[in-house]
Amino acid sequence: MLNTRNVFVTERFRQAFRSGLINKFGYLPTANKVAIEFNLRNYETRPISRESIRKWLVGSALPEMDKLEILIKWLNLNPAYLFSKNEIADERLINDSDKAFEISQLASYTLRKVEHLAQTALNFASPRTAILDNKGIILMVNNAWRAEAMTHSNKLKGKDTCEGINYLAVCENVQGDDAEEALKMSRSIREVISDHTKVFNIKYMCHTQDEKRWFLAKVSAFSDHQVSCFIVSHQKITEDNYYQDYLIV
Repeated sequence: MLNTRNVFVTERFRQAFRSGLINKFGYLPTANKVAIEFNLRNYETRPISRESIRKWLVGSALPEMDKLEILIKWLNLNPAYLFSKNEIADERLINDSDKAFEISQLASYTLRKVEHLAQTALNFASPRTAILDNKGIILMVNNAWRAEAMTHSNKLKGKDTCEGINYLAVCENVQGDDAEEALKMSRSIREVISDHTKVFNIKYMCHTQDEKRWFLAKVSAFSDHQVSCFIVSHQKITEDNYYQDYLIV
């Protein structure tokens, strides 16, 4: 008997694993390189092969629990994201194994197609954009967001602010001069999660050592058939734009 939820767990792991590798290396390394790096940290079990890594990368297999623990620590993966319930998944066990396999294959194909389309659409967006779930966990980011995260590892912990990370927790843990703006962002996201009709536009400063920068952050919700996600974007603006009063709708 197969549980269709396993398909979604595998898909979530595939996405988080690939994102974790990109965040760690700045690019998606080869299966051989990943196997070497993994085995340097894998002291208690047999070395893993390149073929196993390839299966993890394409979503055709899940690692065993001891190996998953190594990956979580090494790549800073979020266990809550990996195993949280997906509303699309049907958790009922199906007695007909052939039918179960057919459904699981269809579910896997559909989810990958939707994810690919969503990621392609996101990457066309010029503002830094992330999609959150109703707990504030980042489900997906676009190229602009990832590039910023990899470049500036300061205010919001840089590369840690991609898939699988709780963005609310990151904002609420910011220290120093930027803490107030980060808390404002967190409160806005929480209000949109609580009331999907709200939209927030927030202007803030985010200077680096080399450049003075101002941004307009937007927070909104998107819902379809009682399933919701939350969009956070950061658009670079001019100094004159910043000093106009920010608008809360």
